[in-house]
Amino acid sequence: MTMLSESDWLQAWERSCGQPAALRPCAVLAPLFEQGQAAAERLSVGQRDACLIDLCQALFGPGAHAVAHCPRCAELLEMELSLPQLRLPAPPEPEVGLAHGLELALDADGARYRLSFRLPDSADLAAIAAWGGMDAAKQALLGRCVIQASRNDLPVAVAALPPTVVAALAQAMAEADPQAASELALECPACGHRWNEVFDISHFLLHALDDWAQRLLDQVHMLAKAYGWTEATVLALTPMRRARYLERVLA
Repeated sequence: MTMLSESDWLQAWERSCGQPAALRPCAVLAPLFEQGQAAAERLSVGQRDACLIDLCQALFGPGAHAVAHCPRCAELLEMELSLPQLRLPAPPEPEVGLAHGLELALDADGARYRLSFRLPDSADLAAIAAWGGMDAAKQALLGRCVIQASRNDLPVAVAALPPTVVAALAQAMAEADPQAASELALECPACGHRWNEVFDISHFLLHALDDWAQRLLDQVHMLAKAYGWTEATVLALTPMRRARYLERVLA
């Protein structure tokens, strides 16, 4: 992974704070791509999340402390996760070209359906965020990701696809981009209820980065106030030397 300084990551964090929620992870990944945030936004959601797992490990280590609430009794569960175990192997590249997308063919409601589609990316998630209601957002996402659709070799509108076809399309997308939904199998120690819950690496990493940035800014503030140093001077110090100076300031 590209070696970046604390100043670089602080700037990436600052840029991300002004982004829509769906694009904040892409702003954080931007320094790792030659084409910046635009390249990160073009990644499928699963590809993006794989990059976020790698970045989280590089910045904060392989462990992740997570919490969840039991949906039956509201018991709080705390757990230590292994990021390497959450990192799924990349699926094989599709045989068809990107211009034609992925293909799905199935029989439903007495008809033969064929669909050409692409995987959702962060730009899609940002675009549908303003749609009111889950059903409207799902329909908008389908409209963006389905390239072509036909019924018995005749064009058909995305809105006219039956639920069985939409469900098959969702399953095909999930199989082609498995990292897009990292599910944890959980069991409540209080009531024994078992359920699956999605681990959102983008939320976890952004929260960790927010905490790190606030602590770093506090350190800059204390040392700048004590010694009259600039932010650049403080960030140029190694973490160990900075800690030693902070010990003297707080003594």
